[in-house]
Amino acid sequence: MRTSGTSGTSGTSGAGGTRRGHGTTVITRTAVTAAALLCLGVLNACGPDDSGGQNAAPGTAATAAATAPASGAAQPSTGAAKPSSAGPAVSKDIPAGAWINPRAVPLDAVYKWPAPAGTAKGVSGTPAFKLQELCHSKLSQDNESLGAGRAAAQSVIGAGGADQWQAQQTLLYEGDPRPSSGVAQSAYAVFGDLRDEVKACAKTVPGATVKVTSPEDGKYFAATVTVPQAGGTTVTLHEYLTAPDGTVNELSLWTAGKPGAQPKVPWAGPADADVAKAMDSALCTALKDC
Repeated sequence: MRTSGTSGTSGTSGAGGTRRGHGTTVITRTAVTAAALLCLGVLNACGPDDSGGQNAAPGTAATAAATAPASGAAQPSTGAAKPSSAGPAVSKDIPAGAWINPRAVPLDAVYKWPAPAGTAKGVSGTPAFKLQELCHSKLSQDNESLGAGRAAAQSVIGAGGADQWQAQQTLLYEGDPRPSSGVAQSAYAVFGDLRDEVKACAKTVPGATVKVTSPEDGKYFAATVTVPQAGGTTVTLHEYLTAPDGTVNELSLWTAGKPGAQPKVPWAGPADADVAKAMDSALCTALKDC
């Protein structure tokens, strides 16, 4: 009976307890679920803002950081496009006095050319001579290693536009020729290659014409070259080359126009020999090695 009573009591108590426990469990689960849903709602409502805010800050900062250098880099890039700021400083091996006197440059009476030293910039590696740019040529394999020299510099003396004459001087310094004649020989080898490239321009550029105006055995080279361009215009180039001892010296004047048309400014200038003499005398005086 005690056992039965106890069982009955236990059964009643257990059943009621179970019902109460089940109810409590349901309530608890409901509360937990509601809380979870509430939390989820809070997370959905607030989480992205907080998370997004935290993530957005670095993202925004990163974007700003990425934009800032790009924006900042555009200015040097724009500045570097200007002839006056392109390239490194001129090597001390090429002093300011090594450039031609602008009064001796052809067409100075019209253009009043500025001093080449004022716009000169050093060239890293092998300089691109104007004749090579127009004739699509390069040094021979035998002399390719001499193309960089010890120092090189280039000066855009004047750039008046496509229909005006433009002038450029390029200096390639192979070294001081006094200790060894090999330096002078190197400069003359490059000079010889450049001369041959001009003569062969009609072969490297279909339709080009070349008229050599210097004596065959002269110490300088001069020529007038016409080179058709892809856009339908033709470039007329007056080319001067010298190689006093250890330096290759190029002076180029060119203009572009319609095929067969006369330049907007008629060509006029000193005799070729006088231009070459002015090119050499400046170098010899400045470098004291001629």
